[in-house]
Amino acid sequence: MWLHPRPSRSQLYDIYGSMEYYSNKEFFNKDKSKIYGYVDYLAERINKQYGYRKIVRKVKEHYLRKNLSSAQKAKWLDAGCGLGFLMDVAFDEGFTVAGVEFSLPAIQYIRSKYTFPVKYGLLSEIDFSESYDVISMFDVIEHLINPISDLQKLRQHIEDDGILIIQTMDCDSLASRLLGKKLEDFRRTREHLFFFNRSSLRKILEHCGWKILEVRLHGQTFQLSALIERTAVYSPILSRLLKAMIYPKWLLEANIFVNPGTKMLVFAGVKKG
Repeated sequence: MWLHPRPSRSQLYDIYGSMEYYSNKEFFNKDKSKIYGYVDYLAERINKQYGYRKIVRKVKEHYLRKNLSSAQKAKWLDAGCGLGFLMDVAFDEGFTVAGVEFSLPAIQYIRSKYTFPVKYGLLSEIDFSESYDVISMFDVIEHLINPISDLQKLRQHIEDDGILIIQTMDCDSLASRLLGKKLEDFRRTREHLFFFNRSSLRKILEHCGWKILEVRLHGQTFQLSALIERTAVYSPILSRLLKAMIYPKWLLEANIFVNPGTKMLVFAGVKKG
């Protein structure tokens, strides 16, 4: 599935061209046009990196053939790297990291904190001078203007035994079907251009020279207060009721893992022949 009509390139620049994308205080506004980006991306850092670390270690233990202790470290490219949280984790785990990002303010943030090389622009317009052992796209493929050509391009810059990791919405999962148009991912019509299920993503990846190794539903850890606030997108009354019921209030700061079954995590390798 895809969004029609799709926003223009200038409209996309308006979305990603400000740090407000990572700190959208109007996210829970009843106006659907305000549902984009993140309420407070920086506040989610610890929980996001906790989840990223599990994935990076899974890659090291089950998929990566290169020895990270060797002189030539394995290279990880994070396409759509945001504020660099995943690159930070992969670097700590022994990878040489690099990123690509369409948001210039995000790149400026990364450069103020890290020395990781990050290129600005659309994947289709960026020249890559090397190949990578791991390429990741977390909550990115649904934002791409032409995901098929981008996947084909990334295929040209992956090592023969390299790994592609994609996290995106599974629009045909039971939870996605039950929630329907109330689902947050479907309501992000200012930024989500494509929607995939397991079957469509498999066919696209195979067409672009990849083969799927593993697909699983993927959850995330949230602070309880943030999780309750997110329910306001579906039911403001329920959100207020849940917040009032929590006692003592310090429990709102507790972290909780949630897997509603709306996101899929895909590991893919290079298709031979």
